[in-house]
Amino acid sequence: MLKILILGSSGVLGNQLYKELKKIHNIQLFHSGLRKRKVEFLSKIKLRKFILSINPNLIINCIAYTNIDKCQSNKLLSRKINFEIIKEIFKFKIKEKLNFNFIHFSTDQFYNQTKKKSSKENSKIYLINNYCIHKRMSEIECLKYDGLVFRTNFFGKSHNNKTYSDWIFHNFKKRKKIYLFNDVYFNALRINSIVKIISSIIKNKKYSYSGVYNLGSKDKILKSDFALSFAKKAGIINDNYKFIKVNELLKVKRSNNMFMDVSKFEKKFRFKLPLIKNEINNEIKNYI
Repeated sequence: MLKILILGSSGVLGNQLYKELKKIHNIQLFHSGLRKRKVEFLSKIKLRKFILSINPNLIINCIAYTNIDKCQSNKLLSRKINFEIIKEIFKFKIKEKLNFNFIHFSTDQFYNQTKKKSSKENSKIYLINNYCIHKRMSEIECLKYDGLVFRTNFFGKSHNNKTYSDWIFHNFKKRKKIYLFNDVYFNALRINSIVKIISSIIKNKKYSYSGVYNLGSKDKILKSDFALSFAKKAGIINDNYKFIKVNELLKVKRSNNMFMDVSKFEKKFRFKLPLIKNEINNEIKNYI
């Protein structure tokens, strides 16, 4: 029986991934804590002991320190969480002669092509802040050991209100003054879409694939347009917002165009990815 361990299961993506994979009957599913973390990932001894006690066939890594500003101000912590944990896992995989496949979630923040172009997996990578640097280091480590890496961005109703759509919904509903980025393109997926895709990959035994794949919607949208469309469809639209350019408001530099070409994923996994407008329409139901 396939033994799957989800690391970072108390986070937004890991939590919903656990709930989705529980529906698969012919697997054993393990987690690192659902409401709060039950394993100290930064302790090499505790991390090793935890993984060895399970001896999984597949590890799905959802551990990430995603606050870009805090990653910049605390470089050491960002490096430890976003890179060194991954490095340690593969280090003792070799030492203990473990045999597990590895799925790792990375970021679309690497990309910054011109506004009209999408980025392929082999497009130029922009390491413009500590978060990008350390996420790229973790990718390289995963690929060294034939891991499966998904560069992605997601939204959707979460258990801890930490997604972009959560932020949009709560701020528009409370009529708080907000700033919307009118110079940032992205092609995110719903959390629900991602977890169903991962579930399909496991059911079809494609988790042993390796390499980097862009995982997102088929088309791009401005973050400001996304926010206004979402608020309008949710029935909470108001005019208490202002358009602004991302790097005029935020201190730590961000990408302007994270639009990913997802054709490699669709071809390899034989999966048709959705349009962003359909993702918005489907997610609204979870909010209203």
